[in-house]
Order: sequence, then C-alpha cells, then structure tokens
Amino acid sequence: MFKLSHLSLSLLVVPCSGLAAISLTDNFSISGFGSTSITQSDNSVPIFVHREITDDVCYDCDTIFGLQADLAITDAFNASVQVIKRPQDEWSDPELEWAYLSYEYQNFTFHGGRLRIPLFLVSQYYYVGQAYPWARPPQSVYDSLLGVTYYDGLSAAWQFDLNDEIVMSVSPFYGFGRKNDIDVGNSTITVDADHLAGFAAELNGFDYRIHFSYLNTQYTMTTDVNPQKETLNIYTLGAEYLYEDWQFMAEVHSDNIQSNWYLSAAYSWQDFTPYVVYEESHQRRKTKGATVGVRYDVTSSISLNAEWQGVYMKRSDYEQGDIGQFIYPPVVAGEDKDANLYTLMLNFIF
Repeated sequence: MFKLSHLSLSLLVVPCSGLAAISLTDNFSISGFGSTSITQSDNSVPIFVHREITDDVCYDCDTIFGLQADLAITDAFNASVQVIKRPQDEWSDPELEWAYLSYEYQNFTFHGGRLRIPLFLVSQYYYVGQAYPWARPPQSVYDSLLGVTYYDGLSAAWQFDLNDEIVMSVSPFYGFGRKNDIDVGNSTITVDADHLAGFAAELNGFDYRIHFSYLNTQYTMTTDVNPQKETLNIYTLGAEYLYEDWQFMAEVHSDNIQSNWYLSAAYSWQDFTPYVVYEESHQRRKTKGATVGVRYDVTSSISLNAEWQGVYMKRSDYEQGDIGQFIYPPVVAGEDKDANLYTLMLNFIF
C-alpha cells in the first residue's frame, strides 16, 4: 500500500494530501494532513531543532496539522495555499507555508508567491508524514537549514521526455530577501538573507528518481556580536530506487560549513513496512545516527510508526563542546553524549 502511493507521489511531485482531496466544486478542492506522536529520549538535553525531545514523555513534539486549498482558475492558471501548524508553532499561530499562482504553457510551468525550497527528495511534502516511510525525515540532512523550508519569489519548471521511459525536469528559482527568526531552545537566531537563487533538476524513471539541486544565498546572522555578510553555496544529491518490495533512498548535502548524508532501506510486506536508516553529520554538527522502525498502514490514508533512533557523538567532540543534534552542548549540562529516542507516530491525510 505504502509503496504504490509513494511511487505515484514521486512521479507527480505533489503533496500526498492531493491524493485525498475533497472536491467542493469542479475547480476547487481542499485537502489536509497531520501527524502526532508519543516520544521520549533518555537524555535530558533537548534534541532535534524545533522538536526538542527530552527524557520527559512528549505528546506534542511532532504535532503537525496542515490544510491546503487548490483552485483551477482556468485550464492554465492555478492557485494553491497551504497553512501548517508545524512542530514549533502554537495552534493559534500556524505558518503560511506556501501561497502561489502557477501558469502552464506547453512543457513549462511558472510559479510566483511563497514556494517550497526544492533542495531534497521529500522537500515538496516534508510535513506530510503519510508520504514517506519514517516517523521523521533523517535529521542529518533535513535539519541542515534549521527548519527553513520556503521562500518568497519566482520559479519556472521545464519538463521533457529524454526517451519513452525517462522524464527530466529542470527548475530555476529566485527568492527575494527576507528575515527568518529561528527559535532554538530559549534563544532566537535571526537570519537576514539578501536573496536565494538556484535550480533543481530531477530524472524520473519507471522505478527510480535522481534529484540534484544548487542554492546560493548571502545572509547575515543578526545575533552575531559583529554581524558580517556571509555567502553560502549548497549542493544536494539524492536518489530513490524501487526494486520489487524494496525502497532505497540516499541523500547528500554539502555547503561551506557542513556535510551530511544518509542511507535508507525499507521493505513492504502486506500492510507493514520495516525500515532502517544510517546517517552522519560532519563539520558544523559531528554525529552519527541509526534508526530502526516499522510502519503499519491502517488504511490508505492512516498509518502508524513505531521507531527507535540512536544519535551518537565521539568522546573528543563531546568534550570540546560540540552541539551534535542537541539544542545545546550536552557537556554543559553534564549529560551523556548519546541519546536513544523512542517514538510512536500517527500520520493521516484527508
């Protein structure tokens, strides 16, 4: 069940919620998605940006709820709006995650407005837990931008057939300057970006896809003692391959200050999908991690994940005050350098 829905999702490159949309009129539909969990670690220092899981049982560290409205204005013009209560948001203060107009002309699609940054394999449906096998996308890669997932600007996509079996798409994008306030523990980091510009390219075959992206931005960390403009060049490469009942995924992220990667394998057996993940982070964060879990598809729109995840640091990095995947260095609190997390997750779409 999961493999078929995920393959359709990969080829269409649309949010999973679109597969279960409620049509209110011939040209207007509403869809939704959400996730919630019971989770706990064995370390008192909060771990994972915006999730901040500790050794206290948490019932809302992963809570997500989103609504999306899609309007077909004409055959060529479309509009889409998505509002999400993310893990870091209060229910009274959700985020406008995207809001754009699109225009299709032959093999080209143009977008303008608030758009998702297309860096990774699951960027377009990052908050839709029903769309991927894990309880959370691997933090080594997907937390590398500190939870920044969208930009305000323009993009264009050119899709064409390389042959009868391979479709390629190329999508340049440009984002205007904006400030991002990122809450990390009890402090707030403000990143003032002048712009972001880049492109994404993707190959889609019958049972695989390969994704590459590049992003350039200039920014200032306004919380620095002496703020200076920095230039960041980000490169990502990801691949997904389906073989019979197996799904393999791998991604690499590299920029001026860090390099991160993960490998994932999942096996679909009836309504169950056991999976494993191995990941590493280097330079800015120095950690290794392993995940073992199983997903159970209750229906085509509801799933459960039971997952164990271990996050580890070298003793030397720990003693030097490395932050790893934690919100602040565990050595400061006299806590252990490693953490084991246990998660029971519920995902749904409608």
